[in-house]
Formats: sequence, structure tokens, C-alpha cells
Amino acid sequence: MSKVKWAVAVVAILVLVWNLAALYVDKQLQKEEHTGVYDDCRKIWTSRGLYRSHAEQNSITALKRAFEAGAPGAEFDFAYDIKRQDYFISHGHPKKDAEGNYIYPKKDGEILSLEHLMTAIGASHYFWYDYKNLEHMDDADMAKAIARLKEVTEEGGLRERVYIEASNPLALQNYTHAGFKTLLGIHPLPESNIFSSIVITAFKMAYYFTDITALAMPYGKEHNPIYGHKTSKQLKGVPVFLFHVPDDPKLLSGLLKQDEVRVMLVGRDKSIDRFGMNACQ
Repeated sequence: MSKVKWAVAVVAILVLVWNLAALYVDKQLQKEEHTGVYDDCRKIWTSRGLYRSHAEQNSITALKRAFEAGAPGAEFDFAYDIKRQDYFISHGHPKKDAEGNYIYPKKDGEILSLEHLMTAIGASHYFWYDYKNLEHMDDADMAKAIARLKEVTEEGGLRERVYIEASNPLALQNYTHAGFKTLLGIHPLPESNIFSSIVITAFKMAYYFTDITALAMPYGKEHNPIYGHKTSKQLKGVPVFLFHVPDDPKLLSGLLKQDEVRVMLVGRDKSIDRFGMNACQ
């Protein structure tokens, strides 16, 4: 057999295996009920709170303001500091000084630890922790990080109301195994891209074959969505947390009705109150 024929045969086998694996994953996901994943009719949470300035984002003041306006949950960024062995609130990956120490922005006049934030606002609310440096830890540091997060979320059933997002499924599932709910953060292609379906299938397989609670992904642009009709159909049976959802009432109403959509963050880098919209009967 010529090299060309061998190459064609190998490609054909890979395509067959890929399609069979995709079919298997689809059938298995249809059987799962995803009990324990947030499933409230109030799906619109706040991203970094209701803030009046850039500096006020992720602050106790901004988050309290959002909860008082009716937000059932909040998303914010945090990082684990290996040297301090503690978590701190930081939008994006924190920078380092000349000595290699992380630099954190001050909130309400002080560096804000996760423990301080949860003590101030943790009661009865839900939280989406966007983990900014999970992939930069070895096994020993990760064990310490998990132990510390258990301490922070120990009181008042907080751990049951926390969802941890990161983009590395193999590292993230360590938190699932430790008793936390987890979100695999993905950034697929827009539906208009010819490779969109393949990428979504790959992410769906990564979700299924690792121990992750749900997916977290951007909605995309309203006229060129990532999570549009085709993608939502392809992710049937997979609980999804959406961010950067365009602030359009008709679009939001449609997404609120979808069972797979569990949480939405409206807008991008904007302080928006749409907490009155819900899927409640």
C-alpha cells in the first residue's frame, strides 16, 4: 500500500473513532440529571458587583449593592498566593513586584482576602470564583490551596454555594474531588466559524471525561454568537454558566427559558442591573 493510501486510511480511522466517541459522549450526557448544580429560576448574577468606578469592582461595597438589588449570586476573580498561603481578590492575574510578591489592588482602602469578603457577604448568596492562577501550582501547593479554601468555605454551608472556574480541567478536577463544584472555563469559536462544531465537541469530551460540574463560556456577539442555537443544541444536557451576555431583553428572556443555561452574567466590563428578570412562573 502506498504512503498516500496509508495516510488516507489513518485519517479515516481517526475520523471514525472521533465520531464514535462524540456519539458515545452525547448519549451518556443525555442520561445525566446534573442534580446539585445551581438550578434556580433567578439566573442573572452580578459580575464584580454593582460598581460606580473601576476601583470599586470586586469590592464588598459593590457586591453588597448588587445583592441588595436582588442578585442571587456574584462572580469575581481571585488568586491563590503561594507565599502567603491565602486567597486574595484580584481582577485578572496579579502582577509581581521586584521580589516576586504578588501585587493586589486595594478594595475599600485595603487588600481584600477571600476570607474577609466571604465573612462580610457570604451568607445565603451564591458565588462564582474565577480562579486566575490555578495552572501555576505544583501538587504540594495545590494541596495547601485546597485545604485553605476548605477553611474559608467551611461555615454556613458556603461550600455548597460556591462554583470554581478555571481552564485546566486536569488541575480543576482536584477541587471537585475535594468537594467543590467546578466550572471548566472555555472559549470556543463563534458559530459562524466552520470549525466551531469540532471545537465544541472537543470541549464537551474534556468536560465528560474529567470530573467537572459545568461549563463556563462567553455568549459572544449578538449577531455572531458563540453560544447560539447550534451550540446550545450541541451542548444539550450540559449545564452552562454564560458570561458576556449582550444586554438585550429579548435575548435574555430566551436564554432564561433554556434548561442548560444555569447562570448568566450580563454585559462586559459594565455594571448592569437585570436582576429583576427571571424564569420564575
